[in-house]
Amino acid sequence: MSKPERLFFKYLLLIVFLSCILESAFAQKVTNDFFTLHNIIRGDSVYNTFEKQVELLKKAGFAGVEINQVENFEGMKAALDKYQMPGSYFYVKVKLEEPYIDPRLKEYIGKLKGSKTIIAPFILSESKKYKPSGHDADTLVIRLMREIGDWAKQAGLEVAIYPHREYYVERTDHALDLVRQIDRRNVGLTFNLCHYLGTTSQIERSELKAHLKELKPYLKMITVSGANDVISQQKNVWQDYILPLGTGSYDTYGLIKYLVKDLKFKKPIGVQCYNISGDKLLLINNTMTAWKDYKSRLETAK
Repeated sequence: MSKPERLFFKYLLLIVFLSCILESAFAQKVTNDFFTLHNIIRGDSVYNTFEKQVELLKKAGFAGVEINQVENFEGMKAALDKYQMPGSYFYVKVKLEEPYIDPRLKEYIGKLKGSKTIIAPFILSESKKYKPSGHDADTLVIRLMREIGDWAKQAGLEVAIYPHREYYVERTDHALDLVRQIDRRNVGLTFNLCHYLGTTSQIERSELKAHLKELKPYLKMITVSGANDVISQQKNVWQDYILPLGTGSYDTYGLIKYLVKDLKFKKPIGVQCYNISGDKLLLINNTMTAWKDYKSRLETAK
């Protein structure tokens, strides 16, 4: 090899080396908190107290866990405080019949001051007077959400309407319409993959990216799971739409990649595990393995 050829080869190696360094330096780190819904461990015969559950989930590497409903607030809050683990969101019922809101909610929101816990109301008509995907009670919902939004603002917190299949607010487009009318900076919504799949047609799903782009300014968090990319014919649709993370035919990774890489979504990402049977510890470990794989792929994806 001649001297010029040797010099060229050295420069080529240097360029490749510097390119690798620059690619690594500018790789997009995934900073989204990854949390779990309480149902990942709820019902376990061994981890049967809030303290045991929170300790386990923190050791497993989750950034936080859901506080599930007002009646469980005191016990879960005490466990979270003991292990210095965040309550990622506070899942609360809002009814369209009196009493609309549990009288303890204002006090409990106050106790979360400065915690960054998202208040996540799900809205339903227990009397069935108001039908899912209807708009007959929107004026009432707007008033109630503004009230909760004001309590949350005093505590420095955000509110995310939680669309839920077969409840009054079950679709993300309905939640978005409400949020725009509520017109409070701290009031937005969450995108829940399972409930989205449970309330949309195949045609609507083909337009998901455009829909997510529309939702993005108002999204406070998202929840995901493994799922099958089908219009479910199961009696229990969650058998198709809530599977262990990393399983099923639906491209959950692709969804997260679009949000994080393309839309620059920085808010918390949660994992939904409702109705998943089997060993809870295995579910927890497999979920974290799947998330770490997603995170690694995201950080190296272009």
